[in-house]
Amino acid sequence: MHSLRVSGMDGDNDIPRLNSHQLIAVDKALMEISRKQRSSTVPVELPMPNFWVSVGQLVSHLESELAETMRTEGPTAKAQLQTRKLGVTRTQVSDLTRLRLNAFTQHAVLSNLLRAPEGDSMSEDIGPGVIEWERHDPSERAFYSGIGHLVDKYKHEVSLNSLLRSSWEAPPSAPETPSHTAPLSDFSAEEKKSSTADEKVVPPPQEPTHWEDPDYDEEDRIREIDAFPGIGTGAAPPAEPIPIQPVSDMRRILVLQDMSEPIVAEDGSEITLSAGDIENCPSIIAETLIAAGLAEAADL
Repeated sequence: MHSLRVSGMDGDNDIPRLNSHQLIAVDKALMEISRKQRSSTVPVELPMPNFWVSVGQLVSHLESELAETMRTEGPTAKAQLQTRKLGVTRTQVSDLTRLRLNAFTQHAVLSNLLRAPEGDSMSEDIGPGVIEWERHDPSERAFYSGIGHLVDKYKHEVSLNSLLRSSWEAPPSAPETPSHTAPLSDFSAEEKKSSTADEKVVPPPQEPTHWEDPDYDEEDRIREIDAFPGIGTGAAPPAEPIPIQPVSDMRRILVLQDMSEPIVAEDGSEITLSAGDIENCPSIIAETLIAAGLAEAADL
């Protein structure tokens, strides 16, 4: 059997040349993986080892067939059909490459951003999931690692961990009571004793004072009311409007998958999400979960 040496994929290893039946299987696999990747935001597993090498042999085979037809028959209907098939195959390769690179990039960015500032990874149920690299191409893994290094460099340059550190800190613990402080029961006993002593003290009766109506004419009173309408009527001045305090940026989402571990919010509180729940979450967490396919927007 002949062999085809492919550089840049498996080093100096020889890749067996595929026969016509195997090339047909590769063509069908290319169409199927393109369809699956188009409807998925995570990298879809490749259907066979050395997938891209096999696709390269398929393209070379289609080019050879077209060249042979043009040499022996000229620009016939058969040549036009082969030209169209070659163009469709190259379009599928281009679209699949774009879709897979986007999926690997999104997965690498989300996995990195969902990692705590201390470097601990969050639960797999919350993150985009773990990639089984045995079912992907080695060049795709190298690309994925490069994206992770670029995200780490970006986070370092903008000091992202220090900006988000408050979101991961535990709430401050309550101050400890000094050992010399008296128990609460002692204060209650002293307060009760003091209140009992106060009850025994009876204030002296006050002598009633005699009210002398001032020499005030009724007409003078009416003129004074007309001059100062706000005095003596019991009307309170209008209250100033209470300024509306700004609220934090929240977003309403519908949870699509159960999450075994809680999410830590900006105020340090923990949010436990289950499939079917509708929650108000901080925008950064809501958008991250929506992008990972774990939730969807449920804005009113």
